[in-house]
Amino acid sequence: MSGEKNAITRRLREIDNELVNKKEMLDRVELILLEDKIDDFIHEHAEEILIDEKPIKEIIEEDGADLTEDELSPYITKLREISKHLTTLIEKIDENYTLPNSFDNFAKDNDIKIDDRKDWYELVYRIIWDVIPDDAYSSPLLGFKPMLSTNSLMRSLSKVPMQIHRDRVKERNKLEDEVQIITGIKKEHEKILRSYGNVSGLWSGLAVLIYACVVGIVIPSTLLPYPLEIYNDVATKQFLLALFYSELVVLFIYLGVSMYKLTNEK
Repeated sequence: MSGEKNAITRRLREIDNELVNKKEMLDRVELILLEDKIDDFIHEHAEEILIDEKPIKEIIEEDGADLTEDELSPYITKLREISKHLTTLIEKIDENYTLPNSFDNFAKDNDIKIDDRKDWYELVYRIIWDVIPDDAYSSPLLGFKPMLSTNSLMRSLSKVPMQIHRDRVKERNKLEDEVQIITGIKKEHEKILRSYGNVSGLWSGLAVLIYACVVGIVIPSTLLPYPLEIYNDVATKQFLLALFYSELVVLFIYLGVSMYKLTNEK
């Protein structure tokens, strides 16, 4: 029994480690999916956020997005930082320089290196480029009104490909199922482990053992040294045999009840 208990304990530790790993993987996938939703939201509403300065709460309500202001807040801050950075870069360029309609060309011409959120830089650059008047290089974020809508540009810029998103959703669902299954296995092993500390029938087994000792050893030993002139009679023999048979009956009843409980335990 001790060996089985140790084996279950080891298996339980393995299950715990596997469960922790699966939950960490699930958390990472859920974070990626959240960022996918936020990225789509930013691409759809960047112009409203930067140009129209529309309240985020109002945009969320109109969009029906499954996002909160708290979730979006750090990303909106990052978007505005990118807008400010680009505005500063554009203001510093030579007045004879003609802004290209591609951020890559602009970055190459001005030796600008972007390692983080490059797609957002492209997005913001296209917004700025689209609303700058032909005869000026000032940022529209400093006072110019948009000359035309950039919704079509928003849709053409990089967003999470649908197939990649579907694959991530499948991975999330798969991990959720695995976590649920492993959690169920863990509960079953914990139940088995607890049963070792709460063995059914232990006290009744002890009672049967005590009874067997009393009727099979203690009582017969009181008759020692069995003087024939006293105990050589039919009544004494029948009494001792009855005790012995009762011991067997109690023992087999106990074994039968225990086997029944074991075979019918859920």
